[in-house]
Amino acid sequence: VILIIDTKMKQGAERFHRWVMDRAEGKRIVVVNTHIHKDHTGGNHYYENAEIVAGDYGSQFWLQNNAREDMPNRWLVDTMHLDVGGEIVTIQNIGQAHTFDDVVVYLRNRKTIFTGDLVLNGYHPYLEESVGANVDDYITAMNHLMQDYDIATVVPGHGKTGDQDLITTFRQYFLDMKSASEDIDLTDAMRKKYKSYRSLPVNKAGFDQTLS
Repeated sequence: VILIIDTKMKQGAERFHRWVMDRAEGKRIVVVNTHIHKDHTGGNHYYENAEIVAGDYGSQFWLQNNAREDMPNRWLVDTMHLDVGGEIVTIQNIGQAHTFDDVVVYLRNRKTIFTGDLVLNGYHPYLEESVGANVDDYITAMNHLMQDYDIATVVPGHGKTGDQDLITTFRQYFLDMKSASEDIDLTDAMRKKYKSYRSLPVNKAGFDQTLS
């Protein structure tokens, strides 16, 4: 089994597909979309014969927010498991946080978790209420990750790979934003604390968008 976690978009998706095909050698391919945003799903259409798994959005909601050609063929309600060359893989829909149906992928032997945009390293999150983004649910989801998984390595949705401290740090980011949203006197301190954080191209507002 070849396991692919998110398929990128545009030229990145095309290059990634070529890289995968050079190594697939006719093996079964399983694609997992951690969430519905196009920068994680925009290459799905390259994998015509693959099983493509995403959270339980359903086709109608998918088409309101994403391309038909990139639609998954399996909606994941709860959890599935794969054996990938002896590595036991857990694919779990943990529910609403960044979107309505965020999915994480955990490699048991390696103690490695792929979080999608539930965790970012050094980036402000993009919060889109129409697809389910919710600060309180973000915090709950990260609590769940730390409590239920034995984690040595975290692969975030954007930013460099790290250890479990990435989850702790990003969780604190949301706690700080909640505090600043309730006390305007904290705003300048939070701007200073997170001044090194970058915004994703889609998220020009960065700090202010998260704070609101």
